[in-house]
Amino acid sequence: MMSGVRRAIVIGLSMLGVGVSATRDFEDGEPPPSWKAGTATVVITPERPLTLLGYTDRKGPFEGVADDLSARALALEDAQGRRAVLVAADLVAFQSAIVTDAVTRRIAERTGLGRERLIFNASHTHTGPVVSLDPNLKLNVAHPDMTPEQAEATIAYTRRLQDQLVDLVERALASLRPAKLSWAAGRTKVPTSRRLPKSGGVVMVPNPAASVDDAVPVLRVDSPEGKPLAVAFGCSCHAVAAGTRNVISADYPGYARRVVEERHPGATALFLAGCGGDANPEPRGTIEAARSHGEALGGEVCRVLDGPLAPVVGPLQVAYAQIDLPLQHLSREQIEGYRDRPNFQAWQARHMLAVLDAGERLPTRYTAPVAVWRLGESLTLAALPGEPVAEYATLLRQALGPDGLWISGYNNDCFGYLPTAKVVAEGGHEAIGVTLWAWSRNLGAMVGFFEPRVQDVVVEAVRRLADETRAGVK
Repeated sequence: MMSGVRRAIVIGLSMLGVGVSATRDFEDGEPPPSWKAGTATVVITPERPLTLLGYTDRKGPFEGVADDLSARALALEDAQGRRAVLVAADLVAFQSAIVTDAVTRRIAERTGLGRERLIFNASHTHTGPVVSLDPNLKLNVAHPDMTPEQAEATIAYTRRLQDQLVDLVERALASLRPAKLSWAAGRTKVPTSRRLPKSGGVVMVPNPAASVDDAVPVLRVDSPEGKPLAVAFGCSCHAVAAGTRNVISADYPGYARRVVEERHPGATALFLAGCGGDANPEPRGTIEAARSHGEALGGEVCRVLDGPLAPVVGPLQVAYAQIDLPLQHLSREQIEGYRDRPNFQAWQARHMLAVLDAGERLPTRYTAPVAVWRLGESLTLAALPGEPVAEYATLLRQALGPDGLWISGYNNDCFGYLPTAKVVAEGGHEAIGVTLWAWSRNLGAMVGFFEPRVQDVVVEAVRRLADETRAGVK
């Protein structure tokens, strides 16, 4: 493992077995809680069978429900009345043009909360529905063909999801009550790298020797009496343990939440996907595998919860920016050179050529949101868009320092993979770039391979936003 990954474990953690503890005792004479917290949950399982997103080889709409999908919100308010809401949902992704732009606008109108104070994180389960207002009906990299009727059902589901998310945030804000926050980090064996260099390029197969981000950040939210109100935790790994089965499932994140909530009754558990764009759980392919990985992760979260945690005290500072991620300027001849590659870069190249054949220009950049939240003096949450690969966790810990840093991916907008310079140079599946055509015909022209310097743009943006939040705490 990379030293940067291991340095993420910043709190001294005992390697004792998991204990079952429903409350935490706070020291006598402690000041009253400086935070308020509120939670809300909603089931987002489709009411009728829809096409699932994540694989091309499924046939038709889903055939059953292994376990429900949900969206969960955690609202926070500091002593100065500054608020922010974190939403975690069992979806493949949030696209700004499809969901979060409209939802954040409606939330601002109804609550006054700006989009910089909202983070929407998708678990990236590959046993969740397509979310789109204009589905791509043809077979593509992410889902099978749809009939017009199935496309209309997907649009209806997406509009209902938007309503549910707005209501969810409002309910979480309405439930704010005094709370105490603390956090720590554990580690997990769930992620395994899926990038294996071969003579012909990088192939997608398990590579246990390659680095992953194995950190498990855990935020505990307690009532003044020490009763757990919420637990937010993260893991950097694709939610694909259930494989290509054509059923609805929250995959391993849902089973991990179940473990936490069963051992801490009354708490709402939220899962945040991390820098897992190039990691899969192994073994995988069944609901039983999803359950096994989830129970292992949930057990580690509970172990961390029952160990020493650092108190989170101080103001809430947020910073947000839309940044331009540079795309490669390629000639038609260069694009055609990708058509025979043995990975999805070939799919991408064919779509880019189709855009050119339609008389449209290829974009030179993709604009995406980045957010940094600083909770007091002890915890900084860096919320990246897209599907960041594991190396981003190392790069950001080197840039910002590993202490008190939680790095999350799949936030607010997902355009496809977010590669580093190394991944761009090596190629392979995670180098396919912007793939919004998988979600919508209307977004089909937003396509392209990222430049290597996309890494520097992302790291510098997070560094700048972190500095802004740090200045606000002082």
